[in-house]
Amino acid sequence: MKKVIFLIEKSNNLKYFAPTISFFKKKKIEIQICYIEKLESKEDFKKYLKPEKAKGELLKKIKIIKFINKNKFHNFCINENKNISFIFSLHFISKERFEISKKFLRSVSKKWCVIAHGFDSFIQFKNEDTLFNYKTNFFCFSKFFLSEGKKYIKKFGKKRSIIDTKNVKIYLVGNSMFSKKIFKKKEKTKKKLIYLSFPFLRSRYSKETFAFQAAYSGQFINFYTFSRNSQKKGFCYSIYTQIKHYILNKLEILKYFNLIKNYYYFYNELNVIKSIREFCDQNNCEFIVKPRLKFPYLSKINKYADEMIYDDESSVFPSLFQKKLSTADLVIGSLSSSVYEVIMFKIPYINIEIPKIAFRDKSNKFMHNYEKNLPYNFDKVVFNYKINDFINKFKSEKLENFNLSKNKTDIYLKKFCGLSENSEEIGKKIYKILKLENK
Repeated sequence: MKKVIFLIEKSNNLKYFAPTISFFKKKKIEIQICYIEKLESKEDFKKYLKPEKAKGELLKKIKIIKFINKNKFHNFCINENKNISFIFSLHFISKERFEISKKFLRSVSKKWCVIAHGFDSFIQFKNEDTLFNYKTNFFCFSKFFLSEGKKYIKKFGKKRSIIDTKNVKIYLVGNSMFSKKIFKKKEKTKKKLIYLSFPFLRSRYSKETFAFQAAYSGQFINFYTFSRNSQKKGFCYSIYTQIKHYILNKLEILKYFNLIKNYYYFYNELNVIKSIREFCDQNNCEFIVKPRLKFPYLSKINKYADEMIYDDESSVFPSLFQKKLSTADLVIGSLSSSVYEVIMFKIPYINIEIPKIAFRDKSNKFMHNYEKNLPYNFDKVVFNYKINDFINKFKSEKLENFNLSKNKTDIYLKKFCGLSENSEEIGKKIYKILKLENK
């Protein structure tokens, strides 16, 4: 039998492939994990997500191959063509990501398989040229995601892309992370609340201003500590980043002060954390905070949390976050695609709504829609709060007020995750679609 390739860019990419890899291993399919080495830069805040750091029982006996550049991968696909049945990636082929030639496209045609990884699957079409002549399979979550993704591409994508052609076969297979083996609750001795800290990044939501971020979260961030501890940078560079952050943050707040003064004084992340602490004390909950190591977080957060999860996102099937979710009772976050993982664990999720002033970019506004019956605001499943309401009211709530409705949860999972109680494992679905038993 020919081998199957899984192409990754970062260690945490594997969470989208893991259930499929698990099923393929059971079927005795030869699997290789490949990645193309990238040049490091001091500005790369995702540097800790190195592919070679991935670990877990699932990866045992799987060969991991590093290509030192795009050309080496290009040649590998051509030279190993007869020995490869399929190549799985999170991305369509683009000139920004791969070295492309007619021979390369012929070698991967009908073999290239794209597995959806949330809305990021469609963001690729905004900035990358993907219109190349090869046939590919696209495994998407659900009708909703496919429909919204195509709307996004039409509004913000390049004029033409491969998704508009007959070269793409689209299959709806459900959320690529889901596995019955992983997404099940475990017994615990104490109630637990997980808070996903705000993802501060100056350039993330608007090219014009980061004033909201500066007032809401940036004023409390110590970039020196973040740079030294999370990014493992040197002393001098870390001092520089703190000075730079302090100056830029202050200037941004002063420039837009009338617009963001309420967030600066009252409706900020520190007061969100204080409200969560009060809620946990009243409801006898353990307060767990999970920042992402690629984003700086509040220096004072340790004072209020019972536990901090420092996750380098190297663990696979389950990830460290999935392990923590298996014993959680409630999760709180903002702008996080983790909402789908949380609901797949049948855990209520509270979304803290980020105001419109944070999104000057129309494409970001499109992705972060807080209207009812959408992923971030769904009756009796995802509880959406405006920041001021959360700070003023959440501390007085009871944990049982956030119990999930089974019926509404089933609707959410079907609509957004493409899952139902009798859903087959995604690996099994893909195995059948590709007729791998005959390869």
